[in-house]
Amino acid sequence: MTYLDLNIEEIHKKLKSGEITSQELIQEAIKKAEQYQEKYNSFVTILKEFPEVKDFSNPLAGIPYAVKDNFSTKGVLSTAASNILKDYVPVYDATVISKLKEKQAILIGKTVLDELAMGGSGTTGHTGIVRNPWDENRHIGGSSAGSATSVALGIVPYALGSDTGDSIRKPAAFGGVVGYKPTYGR
Repeated sequence: MTYLDLNIEEIHKKLKSGEITSQELIQEAIKKAEQYQEKYNSFVTILKEFPEVKDFSNPLAGIPYAVKDNFSTKGVLSTAASNILKDYVPVYDATVISKLKEKQAILIGKTVLDELAMGGSGTTGHTGIVRNPWDENRHIGGSSAGSATSVALGIVPYALGSDTGDSIRKPAAFGGVVGYKPTYGR
């Protein structure tokens, strides 16, 4: 078992107590992301540089997460898993990314999705099929395929996806993790 197998509250307590450091968590997450990438294809981009976090008063501070590659992330490639956007680097963050940065959450990578979030299988992104951690001969569902797979594999304790018609709920269910779609206006 690794620290990333713990829930967010447990990880937060260990960070606050000094039992682990944010850098240790980040390195563990990156190691797992790279280890599983070829087999499961969770990520479009795995980041290499991270801010240092020393104040753990916020429950998300220092904890690594991943985000679906259709969220705007300032200065980080955002392809929406499409060759049309293969070189697009946004000049601003999506609101949710800005809020996570304020809380000092650590983005470790952008996850694969069905191209432009237009699919339900996790098989149409420009990097190929996202495999199911429970059976690599099956897909994970989509469109938030890489987000669900990155949590199911224990790479990150949480990830962001988007959901219009079941795009996070389906791959989460296929991967044995929780996918939550907040009500509109939240």
